[in-house]
Amino acid sequence: MDPVERTIRTVLLVGIAVSVGLMAVGLVLGVARGEALPRAMVPISALPAALARLEPAAYVSLGLIVLVATPFVRVVGSLVAFAFERDRTYVLITTIVLVVMCLSVLLGRA
Repeated sequence: MDPVERTIRTVLLVGIAVSVGLMAVGLVLGVARGEALPRAMVPISALPAALARLEPAAYVSLGLIVLVATPFVRVVGSLVAFAFERDRTYVLITTIVLVVMCLSVLLGRA
């Protein structure tokens, strides 16, 4: 397996594992407190304080954020790898993919 492919595979696996781990912690905290599953996301600005208070919703929210961010990290990593290889075609294609992903997140919030 190519080193770039191995790195991308590792990024995806680690991202998913961290995401599942964080959501599992939130689930365990919620069950331990006898609470229902969180029904709303914790705003990013309130996340550090909520994590410090061991709020289950904060851990589930952070897990979802990591899950959504993982493909972005993968695409940025691919872009860097293609740039180091001086593969202009794939740099262009990957840049377009990254722009489309960013636009979809920004426009999806409207």
